[in-house]
Amino acid sequence: MLSRKILLRLLRNTSFIFILSVFCGLAFPSSATVAEPFMTPALMVMMAFSLTEVHIGLKDGWSGSFSGLILNYGILSGLIIALSSTITDEAVKSGFIVMAAVPPAISILPMTRLLKGDVRLSLYSEVLSYLAALLLMPGIIYLFAGKSGVDPLDLAEIALLLILFPALVSRFIRFLPINPVFPINLGFFLVTYTVIGVNQPIIWNDIGTVAPIALARTFGIGIAIYIAAVLARKSASRRISYTLLGSSKNLGLAAVVAMMLFGPEAGVPCAVSALAETAFFIFLAAAKPR
Repeated sequence: MLSRKILLRLLRNTSFIFILSVFCGLAFPSSATVAEPFMTPALMVMMAFSLTEVHIGLKDGWSGSFSGLILNYGILSGLIIALSSTITDEAVKSGFIVMAAVPPAISILPMTRLLKGDVRLSLYSEVLSYLAALLLMPGIIYLFAGKSGVDPLDLAEIALLLILFPALVSRFIRFLPINPVFPINLGFFLVTYTVIGVNQPIIWNDIGTVAPIALARTFGIGIAIYIAAVLARKSASRRISYTLLGSSKNLGLAAVVAMMLFGPEAGVPCAVSALAETAFFIFLAAAKPR
């Protein structure tokens, strides 16, 4: 009975789940390729359970969403491009450009839910960012990396599968007697383990060059945005949403596009940044008031 209680407590502890997934990804990467096909279904489940308590409407909820777009595509993308401009390795530099071009991480919504942020603000900011990404993503890659080849239809498919469909499903599963934290945490484990495990062989390549940028574009900008939100007297829930929107990118999408356009080494920035984003979430979870 006691061991069952301990197990349930651990499964509810998101920081523990993140640490365990990082450890397993680095220590046991061989199974990551088996888990890879389940990443999209896991994200869909996480999204659906993250939205169970959110009122979704077409007319309301857009307040502040444009700020989320500016934080992600203005401040964060601009910072990534500026910091990577000093890198001499063209493949690694191009990997950062692709990272700057992609929209926010889909996992921002379940993260917002777990950190008690403003889920509605995060949702509408995500929708707006993915619509903008149809033009911004191929434009940034072409402008700063001299490559075209990003199909806007792929981004539209991502938005439908990972935002619209889970939002519709959430209207039905919210009546189920299931604690949403459990499926969200299990989904986080699978996604984080897979991203780190698949990229484990190349994570240590160029880490001395990539790690400082990864930390600055995650911890540096994230903490700065949180402090700015406090000074602007935003609510505690909005501080969390703005911080996540201004420090997280869709690294899974970025890794796929970067390696497709520029080769395997271009995936290194995404792999190292995945570690930084995981560490930053653990930091936020540990720092939030109980």
